[in-house]
Amino acid sequence: MWCGSLAVVCLLVLGLSEARKGFGPGEQDWGYVDVREGAHMFYWLFYTTANVTSYTERPLVLWLQGGPGGSSTALGNFQELGPVDTNGDPREGNFVQHVNVLFIDNPVGAGFSYADNTSLLVTNNEQLIDDLMTFMLHFYKLHKEFKDVPLHIFSESYGGKMVPALALRLDEAMKTGELAQPGTLKSVTIGNPWISTRYISREHSKYLFVNGLVDEDGVVLLDAQEERILSALKRHEFSNATDEYMQWFQLMQELTGKTYLYNTQTHLDLSEDRTYGYGDDFINFMGVNVSEALQVNGSVYASQVMDVLTSLHGDRLRSDINAIPRLLNETSVKVNLYSGQLDSLVPTTATLALIKDWAWIDKSEYLEANRTPIVVDGKLQGFEKVGGKFGMYWINRSGHLVPADNPTAMQYVLKSVTQYDSQTF
Repeated sequence: MWCGSLAVVCLLVLGLSEARKGFGPGEQDWGYVDVREGAHMFYWLFYTTANVTSYTERPLVLWLQGGPGGSSTALGNFQELGPVDTNGDPREGNFVQHVNVLFIDNPVGAGFSYADNTSLLVTNNEQLIDDLMTFMLHFYKLHKEFKDVPLHIFSESYGGKMVPALALRLDEAMKTGELAQPGTLKSVTIGNPWISTRYISREHSKYLFVNGLVDEDGVVLLDAQEERILSALKRHEFSNATDEYMQWFQLMQELTGKTYLYNTQTHLDLSEDRTYGYGDDFINFMGVNVSEALQVNGSVYASQVMDVLTSLHGDRLRSDINAIPRLLNETSVKVNLYSGQLDSLVPTTATLALIKDWAWIDKSEYLEANRTPIVVDGKLQGFEKVGGKFGMYWINRSGHLVPADNPTAMQYVLKSVTQYDSQTF
């Protein structure tokens, strides 16, 4: 929908919050929500550009970046699934052409979100979810028109820790009518999810060895370092576990000739931005071009991201492997995981091992479902296995950032999960 200068009409059609022209095509809304005193969370909403009578005919997708501390409004928006790239060129496979998309810079300190004092940054996942819940409460008050629009949460990486916990809280709040209509939250979909450090650590050296990135000696060194991570976790020395993980990363870089952790094959140039949305060029783009378009303070972008990592240092490798089974057993929310085959950070085999060990009430429907090829325009994009309330997608020619690496496959996942062209959702 294009409203141009018809502000009054836009307000009537779009709801309580005024849609504006931001950066890129279509109507948008953005701003800050104070989730706590001194803690300011930034969001950017893109109304769908689909050819529909009302944007509320299409679902709302909430995209949360991983990290922790990745910028949803930057990396997710401009490099993965937003309507345009940093050159302002249309992106193949952008989500906004089909659904409404809400980007949140989360936790406070990520992207444009900031705290008046770094002591206000969250230190654990529970506090992180508390802030997101406060944000969603404000969002639904501001955008009442979305209260009965199907909500689907998409994320990647650290989202494996954030999103299941958030979904449980959202579902509970929706059942009481505190946020939106009961049943509004339909699904969570997480790519290359960091859910269990233990399962992931078992697979790193295997993946690197099978793909020729390390030899037998390298496997021995990596496994020894992984054991130091796991030993620290067993002793509940979580800060030390993160220290050991950073040592593992450095060792992996040395052994593999600085192979790109997120994609072992298609990102080969060492000069490429490998900073998850915080390279110098990207910081300048967000802090100048985007901030001027949105009329927000560009100096805060990325100013606290290192503080976020420090604040969450002791919590980063804590695992919660029960949240997804709880979602499947206690709610009507569907769960989908997808995995890029070229990711060495969270190898597909680690995700499959975790699925194998999970138990949920209709797991038999998933186990009995056929694994079928995903073919788009005659090209094999990956595979899917969907049964009951659970789905797994294997994505070809992609690594950790699947929407950026294989937008065609991600478009398939988006449509399969959200059923955005169905009037009944």
